[in-house]
Amino acid sequence: MISQKIKISFQTLLLSVLLYSCSIENIDPTDPETDNSSNPANPSQSTGTGVYAPTALGKVSSSPQTFGIRNDKKLSDYEVIASNAAPYNTDEFPDFRSVVAIHVADGDNVGIGSGVLISSQWILTAAHNFILPEETKNLPRLSDVSILVGNDPNRPSKTLKVSQIIVHPHWTSSDGGFEKGTDLALVKLATPITDVTPAVVNFDLNGEKDKAYTWSCGFGDYSQQAGQNRDDYSKKHAMVNVLDRIVNGLTTSIAGTTYNGGLLAFDFDAPDGKFNTLGDNIANEQERVLGTGNSAAEALEMEGGTVQGDSGGPIFMKINGVWKVCGLLHGGVDDVRAGHKDSSYGDISIYCRTASAANWIQSMTK
Repeated sequence: MISQKIKISFQTLLLSVLLYSCSIENIDPTDPETDNSSNPANPSQSTGTGVYAPTALGKVSSSPQTFGIRNDKKLSDYEVIASNAAPYNTDEFPDFRSVVAIHVADGDNVGIGSGVLISSQWILTAAHNFILPEETKNLPRLSDVSILVGNDPNRPSKTLKVSQIIVHPHWTSSDGGFEKGTDLALVKLATPITDVTPAVVNFDLNGEKDKAYTWSCGFGDYSQQAGQNRDDYSKKHAMVNVLDRIVNGLTTSIAGTTYNGGLLAFDFDAPDGKFNTLGDNIANEQERVLGTGNSAAEALEMEGGTVQGDSGGPIFMKINGVWKVCGLLHGGVDDVRAGHKDSSYGDISIYCRTASAANWIQSMTK
């Protein structure tokens, strides 16, 4: 078993909390078909918001410890991006309204994860928000699951019930690892959402481009950090990064049916250029699953990592001028460097790829 971090949020209510809760596709970033509007080498994408600007190395002192976001930024900076408030309401940014919180409350056991609306009645998320194979193979009761719409899960604009949860067939027979790219689940709403535009999902294996800009979004738990309300869930937040790894060709077989899987990954770069974990020469067993490649050391102005509660949240990439969901967050790599703390600089975030699982997703939602 390849053990690794998964990023479900745990929050204590009453007595206790528990949420059940490779071949490499080498893509040339100089390919003429690459969408240069999504390439960090093309500075024309930024129109003054500065979020895509890399921090000049040597301009920032040695990076202190941080959690999920740059140490020189405020969490509210990332929250306002996720709200699509001006100036983040242009086509430079995905429409983050499709990102929802998934709330599971089974008696005293309460937790929250993230997901994305992909049609008026279907949400795509991570399977481990509902089932951890090494602990349980039983789904929570549908009556215990709620979908919270809006930017603030403590005061949602809408709370919706679900009528069905479908977990990828391989997930329940796995050891809970990311290495096959099957940490995926679909949630069917009891009633459709008609006032939120669903996100477009990428099903094209040639759609993502190495070193493209990505936006990740979710409801990660910052409640225990300084300045946050420890009794509240955290608001929706979004951060930019650069795609460092694309993995395809993972296969599994269940009851005679073959399923395809894939992975996407990026690292959380520090403003001073230290801890470029997908660009160094050190790779543990988990990191080797992601294959080889390059990674720039410069951090983007609004770069970030992922934290507990972001599980199942989408990673967006702009493909042929359209922002598309290309993966759902599974979690991260353990022990990427000596003394590393989860969600700090150097953290590696891993997403299960939608293009690789296209047949399963489309067959379940047709």
